[in-house]
Amino acid sequence: MTQPNNNIMKNNSEIEKVKKNLTNMISWNQQLQVEGNTKILNAYALLSIADNHDLGLQIGLNLMCGSINAISGIAGPAGSVSANFLDGVVGHYAAVTPPSLNTTLSSLLTRFQATSEQLQLTLEEFHSNPEQNWNTVYSGTVNTPFESHTASGSLSELASIDFPPPSHPDFTTMLEAAQFSLDQCVWAQLLQNFVITKYYPSSIYKCKYYTEQQMESNAASFYGVNPSYWNNWTYVNHVHKGKDKSYYDFNQNNIGTGASTFSDGHLNDSACKYLFIDSYDNVIINPKGLFERSFVFNNLSGIKHTTHTYQHLYNEGNR
Repeated sequence: MTQPNNNIMKNNSEIEKVKKNLTNMISWNQQLQVEGNTKILNAYALLSIADNHDLGLQIGLNLMCGSINAISGIAGPAGSVSANFLDGVVGHYAAVTPPSLNTTLSSLLTRFQATSEQLQLTLEEFHSNPEQNWNTVYSGTVNTPFESHTASGSLSELASIDFPPPSHPDFTTMLEAAQFSLDQCVWAQLLQNFVITKYYPSSIYKCKYYTEQQMESNAASFYGVNPSYWNNWTYVNHVHKGKDKSYYDFNQNNIGTGASTFSDGHLNDSACKYLFIDSYDNVIINPKGLFERSFVFNNLSGIKHTTHTYQHLYNEGNR
């Protein structure tokens, strides 16, 4: 938090504008908490795990900041300025933690609720006397499933924008974007309870029998029956005694509880259908899905990766 210079002049119209924006932000945050509760409950239900312990202060901040971050590209400066300010305020709780958050709670749901309610309290305090912290710069780290960055903002910057009221379409657009981003953050966190298994040995698909397009088509069809999988292959250029013996070196990967002798431990079908946007790359199966399949298997942080060796064939009997 940067020390303020609150001697800088501000007029009554600026103060009233900031208070109006804070009022609209308070309404927006209240609705986000209601919808956020639903997202968290849904995630635990689909993943069949219990929300029975606190994941900690930083996780609550990540969920809140990650959801707010989604509005940065909406409604022009209103979205970007508001996102930087709100994320700065919430992120700053990591450095100066309010008593309401500096405690062990009972679940992720209560952690999210407490973080949202603390933001609510902070905004109400700002509203009661915006002049007191007019030029104070609040700063913190925003962690999303895709990247991390620093966000910062001050009350004085809110005098330059108009945060939409509940009756404005942009209010709803911002809310829906934040809900979706929160959903992504929740699932990215909870998927750390599972593992990604890469199966060995790999299989060989000779290019004289299989084209790249056929490999992609086979993968898409396979995911229809085995939605917890991601299949990948590498083209190997191989010439033997003057003859083209090129092939695809093929691997299967599965997300779930881990493979054993008699089970692949796959993530349940309902969770997978909610999670994945696509089957094979750019083949959309759920426009409302949370992540691309390859991103989950290759780029989503915090998930343990392991291997399992067994003799397998590329067919529906792998499950």
